[in-house]
Order: sequence, then C-alpha cells, then structure tokens
Amino acid sequence: MELEVALTTYILSKTGLTSLIGDRFYYDSLPQGKNYPAVVCMCIDDIPIHTHNGISNYTRPNYQFTVYASTRAGAKAVSKQIKLALSDYAGSMSGLNIQYISLINELPNTEISTDGTIKKHTVDLEFEIIYTRSD
Repeated sequence: MELEVALTTYILSKTGLTSLIGDRFYYDSLPQGKNYPAVVCMCIDDIPIHTHNGISNYTRPNYQFTVYASTRAGAKAVSKQIKLALSDYAGSMSGLNIQYISLINELPNTEISTDGTIKKHTVDLEFEIIYTRSD
C-alpha cells in the first residue's frame, strides 16, 4: 500500500481532526472554492537511504501538511490535532511498517491581501516518516 493512502486513511480516522476539517484533506493543492479549515499534504522529498549494499528497504520521505483556516485559532487547533496524530508515531499504518514519524519543522503564516485584510491563516507542519518500503 502506498504511504499516501495509508496517511489519508489514518488522518481521516482521527475524530479530533475530522470534527474540525470534515473530509477536507487533499494532496498537493487546495481545490478552488473549498471551505476552511482544510489540510493539504505533499511529499517534499523522498530520497532513498543508501548503504554499502545498495538502497535500503527503509525510506524517510518528508511530508508537509499545510493547514488553512480563516482564523489563527482555527489554524492552531487543526495543526494541534495533526501533531497529536503523527508526532512520535510508530507502528502499523494500513499495513505499512512505520518505524517513526518525527515533526521536524512548524511554520505559522498569515496571508494578507493587497488591501490589507487578512485572507487566511496557515500552519506548515513538516514530518519525516521513516518506514519500510515494500517494493
């Protein structure tokens, strides 16, 4: 099973998070006209682990989860739920052997329009996910 499918299934099983975002969990970009709060996930790098014997079965891609909300408190609440779900996770996730998930960066931001009004609040959460690749 692909990591993105496992992450989606896992994230959407967390009622603390889904009570805030519903099913507004997307990959790569936020669809036009979608309501907030929402979360966009993307793989920002996936460099194989090389050993003296070749490429390891372990891999450690970094995934960024960007929270979009209309208020700073809303963005913080959603990002807190993502951190609770993923930080320091180890175990089976939809059949994938997850060794460890580590929060490696967190960056809040406020996007302001040209007329000076706040358009949206975001929080970027970057996680390193170490798991056993099955291919």
